[in-house]
Amino acid sequence: MKHTLLATTALVVMTGAAAAEISITATGRIGLKTTEGSAAVAGNMSTYSAGVVTASTTASTATDITNRTNAVAVAQQAFDTAHAGAVGATPNDFSDIATKRAAIDTAANALFDAQNELAAATGTDAIADDTSAANRMRFSLKASGETDSGISYGVSGRFEQSNTTTSGSQFVSGAFGKISMGDLDGADEVAAGGGVAGVGLTGLGDTNDIAYQSSDHNLGYEFSTSGMTFAYSQNTAVQSGSNSAMGLKYSGDMGGATVSIGVGQSKVGTASQSTISAAVSSGGLTIKAYSSSNDNGPATGAVAAAAVQLTSTAGALTTSYALPTVVSANNDTDQTALSISYTMDAMSVTAFSKTVSSTGAVDMDYSGLGFAYDLGGVTLKAGVVDNNDQQLVDFGLSFSF
Repeated sequence: MKHTLLATTALVVMTGAAAAEISITATGRIGLKTTEGSAAVAGNMSTYSAGVVTASTTASTATDITNRTNAVAVAQQAFDTAHAGAVGATPNDFSDIATKRAAIDTAANALFDAQNELAAATGTDAIADDTSAANRMRFSLKASGETDSGISYGVSGRFEQSNTTTSGSQFVSGAFGKISMGDLDGADEVAAGGGVAGVGLTGLGDTNDIAYQSSDHNLGYEFSTSGMTFAYSQNTAVQSGSNSAMGLKYSGDMGGATVSIGVGQSKVGTASQSTISAAVSSGGLTIKAYSSSNDNGPATGAVAAAAVQLTSTAGALTTSYALPTVVSANNDTDQTALSISYTMDAMSVTAFSKTVSSTGAVDMDYSGLGFAYDLGGVTLKAGVVDNNDQQLVDFGLSFSF
């Protein structure tokens, strides 16, 4: 049961204005969360070339680690030498910049590979299981009103016990649809939904959610009619290139079951993400399914090299160079998820499964099982999640006002 802490209705003294309402609600939770640790990982002799790894199962020795440590030192010296060589014998010598840049890039790539080979040979230490408190307090504020002409408007926001804030949002709606600004989901997420049903007191990593590249949009539009909803959004902070999304959703009754189908697509830069979802609810049973694909744009190679910057001030040459960094090879990513929930009286049980597949990488699998029991304003919750071969467990009480 949720209780409104503050609700007030006031007549606004201005032409064309009617009633306004402000409400504050609060939620909290108290419990424990356990995160499974990991065993120590022995070092191996994996090798790198231009940022691409060739895996090896050959165990490294102390001598191998020493040799690779020395190789890093040699690569660092070669990079420093190439960098210094870009200045040239003459302070204002800007000739053959392309050759100098190529020499620095080659040395930088070799240094990066040597550092990664050393990390592979060194391995990782064991991490112990961790049990920690899972508690939080959150207040949510909503204010809405409607003019005499039938135009609705409102704002929303929240704050938490950690004194951090989550940006709010504002909207105005009418026969023309709904226009929103602020901290918004992308239109593809509005249409398809955030993901399948989750489990546990804390969400246990929220691995049931679908990852959307449009999650930072700040301008949205929705129009609904006869069970159909069209949505469009964008990030207005992006002044060049694409950063927009659109979606279409249908919700209605079919043979006594509530059915929802959503499709959406976003374009951010050169990457396009397409998502489709379906949900069916009948009695106490709810089934949700998602499929989302992101082509991530064209591959750009394993290493993005920065340009050498040479400037001359009062006859003195100043040089600066940023070490090239490894960037994504932009492999395609597919996300598929399914959840089944069943509610009977005050108790509900939920199970979900999600797989993330990226071209050239091992699939990542997530699954979870949880239950909740409504005590009336207070809900007992517990869940266990397989977080890609790492176990997460939590339980406790969630309450609302």
